[in-house]
Amino acid sequence: MSKLPNTGGLDTLHILGPSYFDRIDRKQLDNITDDLHDIVLTFSFIKGSMPLRNYLFLTHMPHLLKRIRPDALACLVNRYYWLKKFSVHYEKRDKKFGLLQKQIVSIIETIDHNFPNFDWDIIQDIQHHIRQGDNRLERDE
Repeated sequence: MSKLPNTGGLDTLHILGPSYFDRIDRKQLDNITDDLHDIVLTFSFIKGSMPLRNYLFLTHMPHLLKRIRPDALACLVNRYYWLKKFSVHYEKRDKKFGLLQKQIVSIIETIDHNFPNFDWDIIQDIQHHIRQGDNRLERDE
């Protein structure tokens, strides 16, 4: 994954595509204790399951991404992307939406605190693509 020393925008950052996560044994999720992880959300919620699983892997098990290991900032941006994508599908379904929003804000605060030169256009670009419902940011290499 490209490093972001000067956070040059999404042209220097790759959002990990679904195939990176498909290589991980989903049974690994059994070991995760996270308020967002439950069997229904993670495996049964048709449209949103894959983004949530990707977020959970990035949050709790980024070391399982064999071919590519995102650095700290890239991991945070990818976590934001996948959680935001999940929240768009999920927002009207359950009380856990508030928890999703807290996690999203926490990721933003962590980026703000640890990466003072972060290019916030990256987050705006992510939000735009998610609102448009396109997956063009995801890269399966």
